[in-house]
Amino acid sequence: MGARRTVATLAIPFVVGLAAVGLSAGPAAAAADGRPCAFTGDYRTMPTGNTVPVRWCPDWSPRSDGRIPVYEAPTGGSVVGWMNDTGTRTNWYVCQINGARHDAGGYWNTWWALTMADNGQWGWVNETYFRGGGNGERDGGLPADCPPLD
Repeated sequence: MGARRTVATLAIPFVVGLAAVGLSAGPAAAAADGRPCAFTGDYRTMPTGNTVPVRWCPDWSPRSDGRIPVYEAPTGGSVVGWMNDTGTRTNWYVCQINGARHDAGGYWNTWWALTMADNGQWGWVNETYFRGGGNGERDGGLPADCPPLD
């Protein structure tokens, strides 16, 4: 029992010393994504012909018609299509990348997810339309390595 006290007594000043010089055991934890996207075994074919796994993500829309705009690029730009029936079911997405800031419904984000709009056009949805995360946070279930569209 005396050895345990000695180890604990030595460990406390060491940890305090690390904190004093600005070192820590890891980065501060970000707010948790309470509703991350999930892989359920589904795949889609990209315009390149490659087949990729998709994740189903709970989304929502502040618009009265419940639709989510799908943009041509993760910088915004033109709307190429829409996701319909949001909030009543989940929609699938391929991956995510960091891009331009987008504001919607009192929230903001710089993370964009690749998907296909309901009209068959590929494009990007800003993650302000995803449930569960905080402002500026990426989704906890989508990969960050996006395949090329063409």
